[in-house]
Amino acid sequence: DNQRYRTPTSSTQKVTQGQGMFVFVFGDIAADSRYNDPLPDTLDVIGQEFEGDGTEVNFGITYTDRVDGELGWNLIGNPFLATIDWDDASNWTKTNIESTIYIWDPASNGGNGEYLTWNGITGTLPTGGLIAPFQGFWVKANAANPALKVNLAAKTTGGGFLRKEVLGKIADTTSTTNSKSDYSSIQIGMGITSSDGRSKRTNIMFSDESSEGKDNLDGYRLIPLSNSHIEFYSLLDDGTELSINSLPVDFNTRQFIPLHVDAFENGAPTSGEFKILWDDLRTIPEDWILTLIDNETGEEVNMMEELSYTFNHSTRAKITTNLNSNPLSANYSIRKKARSLSTRFTLKVSTEQIERDVPEEIFLSQNYPNPFNPTTLIPFGLNETSNVELTVYDILGRKVQTLVNEQRNPGKYEVRFNARDLASGVYFYRLITNTKTFTKRFTLIK
Repeated sequence: DNQRYRTPTSSTQKVTQGQGMFVFVFGDIAADSRYNDPLPDTLDVIGQEFEGDGTEVNFGITYTDRVDGELGWNLIGNPFLATIDWDDASNWTKTNIESTIYIWDPASNGGNGEYLTWNGITGTLPTGGLIAPFQGFWVKANAANPALKVNLAAKTTGGGFLRKEVLGKIADTTSTTNSKSDYSSIQIGMGITSSDGRSKRTNIMFSDESSEGKDNLDGYRLIPLSNSHIEFYSLLDDGTELSINSLPVDFNTRQFIPLHVDAFENGAPTSGEFKILWDDLRTIPEDWILTLIDNETGEEVNMMEELSYTFNHSTRAKITTNLNSNPLSANYSIRKKARSLSTRFTLKVSTEQIERDVPEEIFLSQNYPNPFNPTTLIPFGLNETSNVELTVYDILGRKVQTLVNEQRNPGKYEVRFNARDLASGVYFYRLITNTKTFTKRFTLIK
């Protein structure tokens, strides 16, 4: 739990019910006389199935307050000989537990491994919320006094144990084709592939249960246990890296979602040709507009008309050296925050109404008519919700009248100003928003 791995005291130590484990099996290593048996090998589990108190199993989830903000991570496992369904809400007790589960799949990413995710609605786990017998997985507690319990009635069928296959062909399990999905949500599933066989997926969804910033349906991007991988994830404003980004479906301005791309081979940055595909678009409204923006070339791709985008990319960043593939390292961390909010791509999500009614940028236009007597209209526009103050001043800078002083939604506005009680002359009007200030002059002639 909380990013800490503990080695068992001996091979005879009993396994704790519901506790997850990383197991490393060594084959025939020429440089070490202790390891002489070639792989594959078999791990035998002996004993009776855990049954908890006879009705449910308590996973013993913990939540430790840490100064670095990383808390609540717990590596647990399915304690049963049967598959359990994470989405079977009636047979789980989840108190202060986030919705996303994380399973390490060594067969993904061309056999180099990748964390697969599922939040109850979307993700990269091919079987959705079905967790195979003995499968280990990460969960995250998000507040004090968490609890996670599963009823014996949650047992079901299906699911597949995710582990490294040494012999034979390995299927890439990063598909977003799931056995269960909530089609009341809007889902954008995207994948990236490289010319050397690496792959990575990320998911973006919109639902009534989501909110701006980090919410319960978001899934973190966890650091891979391999130094050969593609980084492909979205970012929040505070640098949080997300594999599942859950956003509110009711928005009134353009949504700009940063998408980070980089690639590493044996820890070294790589360059080459990549392809982004958006092969899992679900229940996208007809009036929505999805645009992939290449921030390096300036190219914009209409995702409703094209199926993919091919590009060349050179990774400039170095892989973080203390985030190596050894979880026993003292410097190992399960996740990190981005050091820069600058990304290669941006996903823009808009609607026909937003494109018609909401300007691309905040503006203050010249009043009309100008000169005027005694009334005139002052146009301005907002590209996001903002506090707005629109004030008129005389030539000496004295405030004459405040026309607007309130929060306004994105859109285009016209405010009427009546100067019947003012003398002829030159006046100024100033617009102040949360991010910008504009001033223009106009003339009253009576």
